[in-house]
Amino acid sequence: MKMRQQATRELLAYWNRLRGTRPTPDRAEIDLAEIRGSLADLFVLNLDAAHQFPFLMAGTRLNAFFCAELLGRSFLSLWAPQDARSIAAGLTTVVDAACPIIAASAAHPEGYRDADIEILLLPLRHGGLSQARILGLAAPAVQPPWVGLLPVPHLTLRAMRTVEAESGWARSANTSLLSHAPHVWSAQKPTEIRGHLRIFDGGK
Repeated sequence: MKMRQQATRELLAYWNRLRGTRPTPDRAEIDLAEIRGSLADLFVLNLDAAHQFPFLMAGTRLNAFFCAELLGRSFLSLWAPQDARSIAAGLTTVVDAACPIIAASAAHPEGYRDADIEILLLPLRHGGLSQARILGLAAPAVQPPWVGLLPVPHLTLRAMRTVEAESGWARSANTSLLSHAPHVWSAQKPTEIRGHLRIFDGGK
């Protein structure tokens, strides 16, 4: 699974540039003016005690997909029930392993065809705590004509994997955190896994 959207690649490059040799950059270092072209698709999640990952910020286009203000809402609530557990495992990996995740997803209102959405999840430091926030981007392949007019009921997960290879930063995968994800690509060996999860360690 490759990154297909230019905005996704640009945000990962920006995040990498900010962090330098550190595992993650700090939330205070994010300059929205430098990534203003992606603001409509950006979001920030909080690491809360209940691990529901509520929105601290949500871009206007992401709100428009659901025809609702997402501020304060759980990120997990946006997903189909069968996918929410996998997304929760992926978010935990982002936070605990300081490991970026890329997910291929889709959504559509009733009676319409799927719109492909590429989602990037990046860890951030905040308030002196490591990996206390998640910076995300939900980039649709095209702008569907129904956005803002008809809400989508949920996002559907098609694939998810770590992105150590693209970030130039090898790290061993944490199998316990991803053990519930049904569709995962390894960063070191991009083989599709369905049903039974296998993780290929490739870092130090």
